[in-house]
Amino acid sequence: MKKKIWWIIGTSFIVIISVAFIFFSNTITANIPSKSSYAPTFKDWTIHFSKKMNPDTFTSETVTVKNNNNEQVDVSFKWNEDNTVLTLQAPNDGYNIDHTYMITVSAEVETVAGSQLDNTFTHSFTAVARIPNIKDNEQLMTLLNERMEQRKEMTVQQNDSSTEESSSGDAAMDTASSGEKASTTNVQVDGIDEGDIIKTDGEFVYFARESDVVITNANKDNSNVLSTISQESFRPAELYLHKDKLIMIGHKSEPIREQQSAKSGSVERFPLHRMQTSVLIYDVSDKSNPKEVREISFEGSLTASRLMDGHMYLIANQHPPYRILEEESIDTDVRPFVKDTAVSNEVKPLDYDSMYFFPESEDENFLLLGSIDLDNMNKKISMESYLGASNQMYMSKENIYIAVNKYNYQEKDENDAGESTTDIAIARPPANTEINQFKIDSGKITYNASTVVNGTLINQFAMDERNKTFRVATTKGDMWNEKEPSTNNLYTFDLQMNPIGKLEGLAKDERIYSVRFMEEVAYMVTFKQVDPLFVIDLKNPEKPAVLGKLKIPGFSNYLHPLDDNHVIGFGQNTKLVETKDEREPRVRINGLKISVFDVADPTNPKEEFSEIIGQGHSYTELNHNHNALYKHPEDNIFGFPATLFETKTVHKGDATYEEQSLVYEGAFLYNITPENGINVKDTITHQQKMEQMQHPKWESEIKRMVSVGNTLYTFSLSQMKVYDMSEEYVTQTVELPELKERY
Repeated sequence: MKKKIWWIIGTSFIVIISVAFIFFSNTITANIPSKSSYAPTFKDWTIHFSKKMNPDTFTSETVTVKNNNNEQVDVSFKWNEDNTVLTLQAPNDGYNIDHTYMITVSAEVETVAGSQLDNTFTHSFTAVARIPNIKDNEQLMTLLNERMEQRKEMTVQQNDSSTEESSSGDAAMDTASSGEKASTTNVQVDGIDEGDIIKTDGEFVYFARESDVVITNANKDNSNVLSTISQESFRPAELYLHKDKLIMIGHKSEPIREQQSAKSGSVERFPLHRMQTSVLIYDVSDKSNPKEVREISFEGSLTASRLMDGHMYLIANQHPPYRILEEESIDTDVRPFVKDTAVSNEVKPLDYDSMYFFPESEDENFLLLGSIDLDNMNKKISMESYLGASNQMYMSKENIYIAVNKYNYQEKDENDAGESTTDIAIARPPANTEINQFKIDSGKITYNASTVVNGTLINQFAMDERNKTFRVATTKGDMWNEKEPSTNNLYTFDLQMNPIGKLEGLAKDERIYSVRFMEEVAYMVTFKQVDPLFVIDLKNPEKPAVLGKLKIPGFSNYLHPLDDNHVIGFGQNTKLVETKDEREPRVRINGLKISVFDVADPTNPKEEFSEIIGQGHSYTELNHNHNALYKHPEDNIFGFPATLFETKTVHKGDATYEEQSLVYEGAFLYNITPENGINVKDTITHQQKMEQMQHPKWESEIKRMVSVGNTLYTFSLSQMKVYDMSEEYVTQTVELPELKERY
């Protein structure tokens, strides 16, 4: 009897599940992906349906857009090929700003099979200007909550990460009072300084370590430490010099506003952590006694900074406190807070009249843009915020370009044929890049235009502005995806970000490793198994074209101009290793590589000289940070820090593998000329007894080098060495103060 009862119950359960499955699998729904309550005046709304629809049932009566007065607005319909996506195209004159509209799709519309929509679909939105202000807290919270809901639905983890007239990679040379020229930070645009961990004015050197900044004099073999600047909660990341001011940018762990905790029910969880950036400005007219004169701190993590004509520009991202926003009761101000001691020690949120949002963006982060007038220390920092984000930043003399990855969540599998009832959210790599352009004028930053390009950018060198044209290089797709193989592209725009020309489909199955734009030419390095160097003609921005290409082993991570007809490539050497079970040989890193490319004949570029340094996974910071390159201000002497290994093949039983051992860590100096190629000048190390070490001592790894005249100064966390470049020997070793702690 019991078995019979259980059998009946089990059968009933199966029937219920089957009926439910049939019912739910045949649901017919409509949805607007990433819908927002605010939209630009010429917004085209796309409505996605879970089944193929019958367009004949979509009329001005079943699909309407009505304004505040319940008057119907004239919109046109456009369908995709399989009739699953309907686009409501905006009226010819657009929607009226600040007017609210209601989109309605009646439940009477039908599928091709004659079934009706489960429920009437509606969506309300307010038309706004191209880049509208955020009016108040209510509007801000609406925008944040909508975008957070989209993020939850997509279940995608987005990572931040975190450029004109001259093709030279060097800023203008500083001249010391002695008349000897000093080296400068290796930058992308001549005349626009970039932050780095070391700066010199030709008489003194400022070096940022993990928890302090050391000031030394540059007095040849009579050099010594003059002072250190240290704050308990501050970690410097970038330095600038401007007249008698030292500007330190970094992270300050001490919060500028009271910490809050998110609650779950009656349980209070750990305090919320907000990333915070601080700019500390010191008067260093007395190098032995530097004095802090100003602090600017704001919530957000730094993306990039620049210094031009006495104005410092800062770009940062701030993530709103999601856990607090998810609580039913919100009692916190989610706006980014700012402190500027030039006007007050008080911490205040950004004013709403300084906050904007991109209506088409899905990003729920705050993009912060700030500028500081370093010649007017009593003037408050100018800061604005946009509901958006930043991944890469490029700055010309007139514009800032901010690139942010755009993720494609709506891609459909080819096998779905439009019949899938449920979109499965899958974390995908970024598909495209949105580039926002901001005009700059003596510290004033003003949004101007935007565009979206296919693919993503490798770094800031993928962007360039010259001769009233903006150029950008991208990689589209994944080089390991056989269904959607990667390709590489170059696009040109006018300064209103209107497209001019394009060159697409280069180097299928490869991705960009480095780009360098010159006057009327671009050099692009792609890689998968060998290194193709493309020379691209940009004389006619409407028709960019490949002039020539060169394939060689290895790849260049950074390209640097040597002269008008030669380019230096710094990167990695590679070798192909045959494997039994793989169709293609495996690429193995095998040391560092320097190449000199002869591009005098752009149709036939040549690798005129090359130098392989070390083996295995030898590495240099230069391969991911161009600021690590040293260039003598007058001679063709280049330098960079590197760690070298050598490898040997080991056979143990059936296993064959490579072991690597440390060979050298230190600074490498090279004479690189078009006539004589690449020649080692010397090497300098701060390590001791390297033959007994498996890895270099972290405190003795050389980080940077600078020069004044023919005297070179190399810096590690523990030492400064003074090197006579004419006589080629170290004349002095200066011990730096011991670091308090290591992070």
